[in-house]
Amino acid sequence: MTKAELNLMNIIWDKGQATVTDLLTSLPEPKPAYTTVLSVMQILTKKQVLTFEKQNKANSYIPQFSREEYLNNFIDEVCDNLFQGSAKSFLAFFIKHEKISKKDVEEIFLSA
Repeated sequence: MTKAELNLMNIIWDKGQATVTDLLTSLPEPKPAYTTVLSVMQILTKKQVLTFEKQNKANSYIPQFSREEYLNNFIDEVCDNLFQGSAKSFLAFFIKHEKISKKDVEEIFLSA
């Protein structure tokens, strides 16, 4: 998903479902035009990321999968495509790149 799509999806995941008006209310200034948000919702519906149900005169958009399901698929794809499927290389990259301390790494693995 694009950054704009993910920004809107995060709001929908938090709310469970949302209309375009709900999304506009939740977005920070400067807010995009109503038609811009509506276009993104239509794109996400065509991509089968969202479905919708009529709510009075508006469509209420509902995610087809959870944030966790999306994240799992995204991480699997990144791991496969950029780290040749190696979870060890993937984790090593983030530990090094984010400068995570040895203590933090131990805490992460002890709590997993």
